[in-house]
Amino acid sequence: MFTASFILPSCEKDVIDLMESYYTESMGLDNVTLDSVKSFSSKVNNYVTVYPSEKEHPLYPKIQNNIKSASMRITLTCDTTWDGTITIRF
Repeated sequence: MFTASFILPSCEKDVIDLMESYYTESMGLDNVTLDSVKSFSSKVNNYVTVYPSEKEHPLYPKIQNNIKSASMRITLTCDTTWDGTITIRF
């Protein structure tokens, strides 16, 4: 019983620290490739599958927003040597 009192609180702290770690990592997703964003998203999704109660963590929606923001990027590169007209329709 004495040993269990040390083990159980440390497991809960690890779960909380992991969400904070994920949030910190999610803040830099705009600077990585889309493959890395997808990999990170999978890592978070796997984690909340194992610990579904973590979806209620206050940082979880922020992590999801950071993933969504990093996933929706459009990069346009223009070739200024082209002399013709280019029309782009969305």
